[in-house]
Amino acid sequence: MANKADNAAKKKFSIKDYFRGIKIEMKKVVWPTKNELISYTGVVIGVCAVCALGFWAVDSVCALIIQNLLGVQLTM
Repeated sequence: MANKADNAAKKKFSIKDYFRGIKIEMKKVVWPTKNELISYTGVVIGVCAVCALGFWAVDSVCALIIQNLLGVQLTM
C-alpha cells in the first residue's frame, strides 16, 4: 500500500502534461453569451455601487460620532 503512494509521489512533472491538462479543462468551460456578459457586468457594477454607498454612509456616521465624542472638527 505504501509503495503505491510512494510511486505516485515520485512521478515526474511534465510541462507537456500540464498544458495538455489545461487544454482539456478549457474545452469544458461554458462561456457566457454576449447578452449574459452584459447582464453580469451590470450586476457587478450595481453591487459595487451599492457597497460603495454603504461604506460611505457607515464612514460618515462613524466620523460624526467621533467628532461629537471628541469635540473636534475634522476637515476633509
